[in-house]
Amino acid sequence: MFTNGAVPSLFLAVAIASNGSIAMAGSSAAKPATQTSSASKAAPASWVDPFDEPSPPVKPGARPAGAAPAKPGATIPAPVKPGARPAAAAPAKPGATTPPPVKPGATTPAPVKPGATTAAPVKPGATTAAPVKLEVAAAAPPAQSLPSKELEVFMKAFEGRWKCNTNFPAGSLGSGSQPISARTDLSIKKEFGGFSWHGEFKLAKTAITSATSGVFQIGYAAGPKQATFLSYDSVGSAMMGAGTLAGDSVTFAEEGFLKGTKVSVRETLAAKGPRKLSHKFEIEQGHGYQVITEDTCMK
Repeated sequence: MFTNGAVPSLFLAVAIASNGSIAMAGSSAAKPATQTSSASKAAPASWVDPFDEPSPPVKPGARPAGAAPAKPGATIPAPVKPGARPAAAAPAKPGATTPPPVKPGATTPAPVKPGATTAAPVKPGATTAAPVKLEVAAAAPPAQSLPSKELEVFMKAFEGRWKCNTNFPAGSLGSGSQPISARTDLSIKKEFGGFSWHGEFKLAKTAITSATSGVFQIGYAAGPKQATFLSYDSVGSAMMGAGTLAGDSVTFAEEGFLKGTKVSVRETLAAKGPRKLSHKFEIEQGHGYQVITEDTCMK
């Protein structure tokens, strides 16, 4: 229905959509076609719905419409700028270990469920299985861990106190020296639980010799099965050697010093029965061993 010759607004919209221009209509006939509307000259290239209301532009950092308001204290992530690269993950600290990746098909242990029970602890006083004791056979003691029985049997005849007659043959105390005799006191006893026998002697003063005293030790070496000899005296002599036990006698091959001079010595000790023994002392002087002293001792 038309009122006062006006064109309804709905019709106006249809006319714009079909012709791209607005035809002016009045109560009488339309104006001549030569007078065209200025609106037709500036017609847009594409049609825009005149009833659409344009949305206001969104300011950078503004919260989109309809988003839930942030809680008090919550941090709002900064907007990502166009072309910006996402922040890289923080590098691992030096020494930090990362768990190895799970291999395909590998199973991981199931987590313990709340309320699940683990192995019950051992109650106080409960008995556990006794450890198995290993029985180790005792190793045989080394040969030298016990005193030598051979030496003990041999030295039995030499134990005690002795009175000795000491003889110096002619030439034994130097070229052209005369034979002389002296008295010597001798004592021998077992020591150190049978590992050795300790001896002491005292030689009386003579017209050409000073009084001399000394000590000696006789032991046993189980390896070579030989008796050992060690001695020193009051005039600076010191000897060391070894010898094989042979029945009732032993001859020690010794090296040492006699009054400061290095010498090779041969010393023989022999039992002549239950109450008698002999002792001979020889020095190697470049032409064989020469007897220096001979002792005959009695209990």
